[in-house]
Amino acid sequence: MDKVQSIIKRKPLLFLLISIGYLLVSGFIKWNIHPTAGSVTFLAGGLLGVYFLDIAEVFFALQPSPFRSMVFVAGLIVVGLFVITSSGSMLASGLVLSLFLTVLLWQAGEWEIHKNLTDWYRMIAGPVDIKTQQWVLVGCFVTFIIMTVLFIR
Repeated sequence: MDKVQSIIKRKPLLFLLISIGYLLVSGFIKWNIHPTAGSVTFLAGGLLGVYFLDIAEVFFALQPSPFRSMVFVAGLIVVGLFVITSSGSMLASGLVLSLFLTVLLWQAGEWEIHKNLTDWYRMIAGPVDIKTQQWVLVGCFVTFIIMTVLFIR
């Protein structure tokens, strides 16, 4: 029970509010403010996604976290695009969109603190310059917007 409380407490309130707000707004837009059974499963998947990576980090206890790497982000983009475009599962769509938003919030938070994402590139051979990091971060945000539009359509 202590681990569950620590997972809940370590999530910044702003991240939680942004995630829940995103899920509600995107769900309302998709279903034209008329919720269906799919919207309930979408919200359930999204709420699971808000804490999923935090739970995995505590459960696996790997340092540094493999979920805070560009290799994971690349894999999440591929899987996320597949789920959004090919799966009819609203639970899975909510989960991957929420996971991707969580990763973007982590990156934005680290950029705010360190002014770089160097730790996210440690699995890649060689250092990555700041300008490239900025462009990749912008690309991730654009990809997230595209995934959201694909989901809503």
